[in-house]
Parts: sequence; C-alpha cells; structure tokens
Amino acid sequence: MKRSGFRQQSVEEVREKQAIKRKKLQSVAKKPKTPLKAKNKPLRARRKRTERQKLEDKLWTECKRIIRGRYGDKCYTCPAEGLVGCNQQTGHGKPKGALPMQFKYDLRNLRVQCMNCNIHLGGVSDIFITKLENEIQGLYFLKESCRYEDGWIIKKETNLVGKEATIFLQELLEEYKGIT
Repeated sequence: MKRSGFRQQSVEEVREKQAIKRKKLQSVAKKPKTPLKAKNKPLRARRKRTERQKLEDKLWTECKRIIRGRYGDKCYTCPAEGLVGCNQQTGHGKPKGALPMQFKYDLRNLRVQCMNCNIHLGGVSDIFITKLENEIQGLYFLKESCRYEDGWIIKKETNLVGKEATIFLQELLEEYKGIT
C-alpha cells in the first residue's frame, strides 16, 4: 500500500493550529457589526388621519351597524349562517372604490357577507348583483349608479370633491345615526 507524503498531525499540533485560527477570527470579529439597513433608516412619523378620513371611518361604522341590524347573521351570497366577529363582514355589490362618492355608503348596495365570500372570493359580485336585481331597493340603486350594457357598468358621473364631499358625508352620517 502506498503512503502519501503527508504525515499525520499530532493532537497538540491540531490544537495549536485551531488556537491560531481562533485568535485571527477574534481580531477580525472585534470590529463593530453594521446594523441592518432597515435599522439605519429614521422612523417615519405616521401620517395623521384627515378629518374627512375620520368622518368616513365613522360613517362606515354606522353603515355596518345598520346593515348587520337589518340583515342579521346570514351571508347574502352563500348559505352560511350564525356569522359573528371577523367572519361577519359588510360587503358591497358594486366595489366601493369604483363608485362615485354619493354611492359609496349607500345602504342599498351593502349586505352582510361571510369572510370567505367577501374577502377570499372577492365579494362574489355576480351572485350579489343578481340578488340585488331581485330586490326593489337594490334595483333602484343599480339604475341610479349604473347603466346596463351586458351587465351593470358604473356611470362615470362627476364625483363630489373637497368641501362638497365632506358636507355630504356629514349629512349622511347624521341621517344614519338616526336609523335604528
């Protein structure tokens, strides 16, 4: 059997080499570690919510209270019943973001939905709209806010902006507070 030209190191020689390596690593490791980039960034102050945003939050809370009182704990788009907590949501037939201001908080467009239908299935608008069409108030809402061309398409009306929108929201909030 051929032997290589290397001799086996003794235990003491291995320990000496390891000690030398440790000293080198310790001298390098003494340098201060640089923190992650995210920690170097100054903290940004959260933007303060505007009065209009606070008003919209209050209005949405009132809408949820009214809709849940009217329609109970049954999902509008599926057979789920006994909805409570985060599973009981208030869904829109037509998306809130696409609607002009005067229709965003319209109670005729809102119904109770389970989380699965509202969040995971995107509101199940095809079923939602079909059911709205079969209700008198729902159909009035669709005719006011949309036009029918192979489906209900939201009208591109001039949107309330600025002070007009704030006044409209304040009046709507007062109206909704009176509803029990």
